[in-house]
Amino acid sequence: MAASRVSLSPEARLLLLTAAVSPSDAALRQALSAGIDWEELGALARYEKATPVLLRLLGRVGADANNPGYQELRQLATISVMQMLQLEQLLHQSIDILAQQEIEAMLLKGAGLAYTVYSSFADRPMGDLDLLVQPQHAERAWSLLQRRGWASPEAQAGSERYADHQHLPRLLQGRGAFGLEIHDNLLPGEHPFRFSTDMFWARAQRVTANDRVFTIPHPMHQLWHVCVHFAWSHAMQWGSWRTLRDSAAIIQLGGFDWTEFVGFAQETRAATCCFWTLRLTRRVTGAVVPDYVLASLRPPYPEFIIERLERHFVSNLFPSEDRCPSVWLTRWLWEAGISPRWSGHGAGRPWKVSDRWMAGYEPPESEQTYRHAVTGWFRKIGAGVAYLRRLSRFSLPVNSVNVRTSE
Repeated sequence: MAASRVSLSPEARLLLLTAAVSPSDAALRQALSAGIDWEELGALARYEKATPVLLRLLGRVGADANNPGYQELRQLATISVMQMLQLEQLLHQSIDILAQQEIEAMLLKGAGLAYTVYSSFADRPMGDLDLLVQPQHAERAWSLLQRRGWASPEAQAGSERYADHQHLPRLLQGRGAFGLEIHDNLLPGEHPFRFSTDMFWARAQRVTANDRVFTIPHPMHQLWHVCVHFAWSHAMQWGSWRTLRDSAAIIQLGGFDWTEFVGFAQETRAATCCFWTLRLTRRVTGAVVPDYVLASLRPPYPEFIIERLERHFVSNLFPSEDRCPSVWLTRWLWEAGISPRWSGHGAGRPWKVSDRWMAGYEPPESEQTYRHAVTGWFRKIGAGVAYLRRLSRFSLPVNSVNVRTSE
C-alpha cells in the first residue's frame, strides 16, 4: 500500500483482515510481521468487540503466545466469550417471558445474525440485545421485562429523548454489563427510507436453536438493515468491523436474490447506503458482490470521485486512524457519498437524530469562548484543506488489506 497519511495503520489492517469469512493465513502472517503495537491492537479490538475472533485467528497462524500483548488479548477474549454466554442466557429468558404473554419478538442485528450466519452466539460479539416487537406490544413487553430482572435508569428522565426513537429506553441488567432494547421500529423517526416494519414481519423466518424457535429477518432484510444502519445511522463512523464482517457472512451464506435486493434498495431509497457498505465490504473482505449490483446502486459520480470518497470513508473506519479533522467536512463528504437529494431523502440526516438526542445541552458562551471558537474554526479550515489534498494525492490500492477481491 502506498505510504500515505490516509492509509490504514498496521493494527487496523490486521483487524480488518479478520472481518473476512475465510481470511488468508499468509495475509495474517504478513500483517503480523509489519511491526504491530499490541497495546494499540488490543484497544482497537476492544472498541470493535473483536477480541475473541482476533485471538482465534492469531492462534491459527502461530502468533507468539508468550507476547504480553497476546496474553492480555487472550484474557480479554475469555471475558468476552463468558459475557456472550451470559447474554445468550438472558436472551433465552427474555424470549421465554415474552412468549408466555404471546408477544413475538424478532431478533435484530447481532442476535439475529448469531443464529443464522455464525456458528455460535459467542462468535458474534455484541454489546446488547435488540428485539423488535409489534408496536402495540412494545410498552407491555418493556414493562414486563422490568418486572423480571431488567431495569431502565432512563425510564423517567429519558422518556422525552425516546419519543421519536426506534426503541424504548434501554434496559440493563448485571450492574449495567448487559443491555436490551425493545424496538417498535428499525430506524428513528427522522429516517428518510420508504419501508415499513410490516415488510420485515411478512418475510421473517423461524430458526430453531437451543431448543427454541427464534424469529429472524429474511437474509435480504438482514443485509439491507446492516447496510443502512452503518451507512446512515452510524454515518460510516463506527461499528465498522462488525458491519463488514456481518455483511461478508450474510453474502457468503446467501439465501437471497441479488436482483431482488437491488430492487428493494432502490424502492426504499437506500441504494447509496447499500452501495457504500457493499463496496467497502468487497474491498476489505473479498466478499463476492457482483459488479452489476454496485453499478445499479452507486451514486451518479464518475469513478474518480467514487475513489476519493472511498479513501475518505476507509480512513475514517476506526477512531485510531487519521480521521477527517472537521465535523463539518465529515458531514459534507458523507452527503457527497450518500447523495441524499438524488436519493430522495429530503431533509433527513443522521446527525439530526444525535442533535435531538443532545437537545437541552447549552454550552456556556463568553467573549473568550467566542475567540477560541473563531481561532479553532480557522485552524480546522486549514486542516480540512490538507486532508482533502491527501485524498486527492494518494491512491488506495484495490487489495487495500491484502485480501482477495472478487470482481
